[in-house]
Amino acid sequence: MAHHWWNIPRSALIGSLILALTFLVACGTAAPEVVEREVIKEVQVEVPKEVEVVRQVEVPVEVEREVLKEVEVVKEVEVLKEIPKETVVEKTVIATPTPIPVAMETVQAKVDRVIYALGEVQETNRHWTVSRPSYYQFDPYGETLVGLDANTNERIPRLAKSWEWSEDGREWTFNLVEGVPFHFGYGEFTAHDAVAAHHRTIGEDSQSSAASFFGDATAEAIDDYTVKYTFPGLSLDTPAILSRGFGGGEVLMLSKNQFDTEGLEGFDAKPAGTGSYQYLGREAGQGIWFEKAPGPHWRGENPDFQEVELRWVREDLTRLAALLTGEIHVAALSRELQLEAGRRGMLPAAAGVPTNYLSLFLGGMYFSDGDPAYDANVPWANPTTGILIRQAMNKAINREEMLNHVLKGDGELMYNTAYHPVLGNGYNPQWEDDWEELYGYDVEAATSLMAQAGYSQDNPMPFTSYNYFSADEPETAVMLEALINYWEPVGIDVTLLDSEWGTVRKEYRAKGDFIKKGGWGNVITMRSLTTRLRVWSFAATGNGGGYETDLQDQNYLKYIGLETVDREAIDLLIREIGDDRFYNFADIPFFWFRLTVMFNPEVVESWTFPGTASSKTSHWDLLKATQ
Repeated sequence: MAHHWWNIPRSALIGSLILALTFLVACGTAAPEVVEREVIKEVQVEVPKEVEVVRQVEVPVEVEREVLKEVEVVKEVEVLKEIPKETVVEKTVIATPTPIPVAMETVQAKVDRVIYALGEVQETNRHWTVSRPSYYQFDPYGETLVGLDANTNERIPRLAKSWEWSEDGREWTFNLVEGVPFHFGYGEFTAHDAVAAHHRTIGEDSQSSAASFFGDATAEAIDDYTVKYTFPGLSLDTPAILSRGFGGGEVLMLSKNQFDTEGLEGFDAKPAGTGSYQYLGREAGQGIWFEKAPGPHWRGENPDFQEVELRWVREDLTRLAALLTGEIHVAALSRELQLEAGRRGMLPAAAGVPTNYLSLFLGGMYFSDGDPAYDANVPWANPTTGILIRQAMNKAINREEMLNHVLKGDGELMYNTAYHPVLGNGYNPQWEDDWEELYGYDVEAATSLMAQAGYSQDNPMPFTSYNYFSADEPETAVMLEALINYWEPVGIDVTLLDSEWGTVRKEYRAKGDFIKKGGWGNVITMRSLTTRLRVWSFAATGNGGGYETDLQDQNYLKYIGLETVDREAIDLLIREIGDDRFYNFADIPFFWFRLTVMFNPEVVESWTFPGTASSKTSHWDLLKATQ
């Protein structure tokens, strides 16, 4: 008997649920507009041209290739525009600021406050105590040293106007913009604020993933407008981690003066940043809102809307109803509901390139020698039959079918979690050749593999899928629902357990019994593969994750121990880990896709964002109002 996941009751009830929910919110209308979708095509055309230019630059091959692969992290290869500036000046990375017109014309928006509804976050003003899915709370007002181009993901100057690095990749110096004011009269941004941001990142209460990157580093204010970071090992990802996204976005430049004079309580009440929006207020369980900062922004950003509200709404059906009735103006929705919103006159705002990926990770995969958290009784981690189960879990899934129905065809197959050909020679093309045999959809083969491991429909393997509703990640819940109908026929008894991202993250880091009962899905933004060397290493992070091995720890330590930038050696270390993960079925990879939200064209004209910021949707000054 064929099993089709789209036959679940949720899909069948969408129409009636929307109708019922719309009676609970105010009425509104929306008119359709043209959708701009040309960006990705422009990027694909530009990539070979940029590569050709870079090869004409007369610099040492290993330096050109190193930066090209470590700083590039998107399909459009953002660093191809930055690299020539980095390599031609020897050890100096100089990025020319992107001019922003200083224009303060007032736009006659239809509403003073634009409202964006998305999934739940861990609510706090202390950004260093939570992880990236919660960074929507900070991105409108908090800025980073390095920015991201809204269309290309190219790293551009922000609070740092330029940066340089030593030959061995261990010292990074950032030259800061002068005269940048903090909100609420807390003075001017200086290198001392950057040093304070560093100490928050590595502090005892930090939950930032950047803590493992900066843990053994020092930050020093050379003068008021120069800050230097010094690392004990090779640290090519420094601009990325200090940027707005692509693995960064967690090191925000906030007022040291405010912390010194007002303390944490004063900061919690009214955090001071430097963005074109400033903090206005929040209500626990409801949302957070910001107002346009008074006076011209230091970079000339001039948002159309006077206020922005981020509203936490757990269920995407409720978000859709609120969007259709005009209660909100922008919504994060699953692809299924995006189509429904489109039929009702709403329009999509999509990231410039497909830099989000979807995977499912398994608890209990702790294969490092002597790890006390390893439990051979976890079926998929068993040293003998675990690999059979992991392969069966992959082969039972019809990914083409899932792509068409989870993402409505708007994505591409990911052969190995986090790896993409644009990220450099650490990617192994052989994975694509071996995919069909090892991972390709085959129910009969999956059933046989499960039987060899001792499981069947009569004796199913229990598996808990931890289902959480996180900001701008509606695809995760839809994917978990779909897996039930793929896995049950081959002998896997799936239980969906509603949870919260904060709980899931805490549990997988703790490596306890809770997470060993199953796995969790996650939508993650593209990052450099040297970043993956670090975050996949328990030796680097000290936190549990998904798949852990001695090889991952060893290769990370080899990487940071390199005395020079040896691109060939780095690529080999990255590929060895990729091969190990691919051929041992470390997790369940799905797709690369674009982050997309829906908006009401009666209120919003357009929104341009790169999709890789720590808050995913970003660049709030480019949220344009319909006039």
